[in-house]
Amino acid sequence: MGYRADMLTDIDLHSLIDEHFRTGNDVTLALRETSLASGIALENGRVVDINNRYGRVGKYDFANVSIWNSGIFERIPSGRKISFVPILGEWIGEGGKIGGVVHNEGIWFNIGSPAEYLRVHRTIAERRWKPHYVTMEDWPVSIAGDAMVDGTARFSGFCSIGPGCHIAADTVLEDTIVWAGGEVASRSCLRNCVVRTGKKAAGILADAVV
Repeated sequence: MGYRADMLTDIDLHSLIDEHFRTGNDVTLALRETSLASGIALENGRVVDINNRYGRVGKYDFANVSIWNSGIFERIPSGRKISFVPILGEWIGEGGKIGGVVHNEGIWFNIGSPAEYLRVHRTIAERRWKPHYVTMEDWPVSIAGDAMVDGTARFSGFCSIGPGCHIAADTVLEDTIVWAGGEVASRSCLRNCVVRTGKKAAGILADAVV
C-alpha cells in the first residue's frame, strides 16, 4: 500500500483493499471528487484515463492512497526522481489493470504547502476532529509537557507547541505551529507561522516558515 507524505485522511481503507484483491488489479487508487483536480476517468471500477491521455474526460482526483503489486516497480526507472502518473497512463494503454475506488466520505487534506498544513491544524482545533486510528486520549496536545513556556506568553487560535520548545517572555503567537525543539525569542509576534525543529524565530512575522 502506498501513501503520499503530504496528505492526511481518515478514510476507511478496507474497501480499497478488498477491491484490489477481488479484481486482481495491478494498482488500485483511492479517488475523490474534489475541486483540486479531476484528471482521472473511472468506468465500472477501472481507471481508463489519466490527464486525458486517451481522450477520456476525468472527474476524480487521486486521494494519494493506493495499493500496488510488486510488478509495478519494474516499470519505474531506478535512480531517478519521476512521477508515477505517466507510468500508470502508459500502462493503461498496454492493458494494465488500474482500478479505482471512490472515497468521498471522511476528511481528506492535501498538506503540500504551509497554508494547507496550517489549515489542518485549524480544522482539528475548530471541529475537534480526530482520526479513528489515533489512540491518544489527550490528542491533540496544544503544549507539550516538557515545553518551556514563559508565563507572559500569549496564544490564540490553533497554536501547537512541540516537545522541547522554548517560548520566551512577552511573546504573542496566533495560529502558529512550533515543531519539537523550536524557539521563539522574547517580545516576538508570530501569526500564521511554522517554526521548524531546532529553529529560532524572532521579531514580528506573518505567514512565514522559519
